[in-house]
Amino acid sequence: MIGLIILIVAIVVVLAVTPFVLDEKGYVLISFNNTTIEGTIVSFCIMAVITAVVLYLTYKLIRYLLSIYHNTKHGFFARSQERKQAAIEQALWSAINDDYEHVEQALSGNSVPDKFEDIRLALLAKAALANNQTDKALERLFEISPEHQLKVAKLWLASGDSSAIESQMRISAEAKKATALELKLYAEVLVQQQHFSALEDFLPRLLRKKALTDTQWTQLFSAYFNALDADKLSEKYKQLPKKLQAHAHTAYLMQMAQAGQLAVIESDLIKMVKHNEQHLELANILSKATAADAAKLQISIQERLKKDDSNNSLLLALACLANTKGDYDLAARIFDKALNSENKKQFAEQAVLSYKNSAQAEKALVLYQ
Repeated sequence: MIGLIILIVAIVVVLAVTPFVLDEKGYVLISFNNTTIEGTIVSFCIMAVITAVVLYLTYKLIRYLLSIYHNTKHGFFARSQERKQAAIEQALWSAINDDYEHVEQALSGNSVPDKFEDIRLALLAKAALANNQTDKALERLFEISPEHQLKVAKLWLASGDSSAIESQMRISAEAKKATALELKLYAEVLVQQQHFSALEDFLPRLLRKKALTDTQWTQLFSAYFNALDADKLSEKYKQLPKKLQAHAHTAYLMQMAQAGQLAVIESDLIKMVKHNEQHLELANILSKATAADAAKLQISIQERLKKDDSNNSLLLALACLANTKGDYDLAARIFDKALNSENKKQFAEQAVLSYKNSAQAEKALVLYQ
């Protein structure tokens, strides 16, 4: 800047001295229509230099003011974005820790970056479901943009009303490159909406695509059989293809036991007694059983226990079977021996039933605690 000023001063001096050195006044007359401008070369040069300097300084001032404006605007915008980013991050960490109260606090009164708006709505819907506020959750879910609806399919299922995404799920599941998750979720939607005809048509595709694990097959068929009338269970099971029957077998047996139809499936349960790896599954099935008479099954279990009296799974199966026959004293004695910290959660209800009906209310109370 100093160098530029020195250069300008030097030019002015040269222009001022030149006419005297050349012995010329350097007079100029400019006429334009009715306007006349006159002066010396020196004066015109000085005015030109002054004009240039003023323009240059004006340009620098404008640039300086614009930089201040942009920096202020950028700083305000950056701080606003930081607040939005912090809100979504805090909500995500709270959701990871199942702290849905703080999820609502972080998101309800704060905006988030535009690209995270659907995630914000999904988190608020999840928080509402955790607080049993289904209507509020549905309101949030409906606000999510259509292209992201399938990403919150689990939340729709949890809300109990997945009808809004059924058509989208069908298109997604019927696509040639449908993922295992898309196939699984569509099957769950069909079960929830009780569209069993569509589900039955869809099951072979699930099987071909190997979309479900054994546990997931059991969960799916449990929901399916649970929605059927008890007198239709066997008929529906037998209508399934053989490969699907294999996946549905455990769920079918459990539902039949729960429906009080142990006599119908007794032969299947006796077969399970013969295989050690199926003993725990047998106990789980019988834990759902209601009043029934299965004398052959009881004899089979007792015969097997004579050879292996420490078989905890068979002991639990026998205790549950004793409950179905009303032999609560026997069931209570077995639970005293077989119940432990590993199986307490699964068989607590059956144990409480036996203790309450065998005048051992204090033991039942301990299990409730």
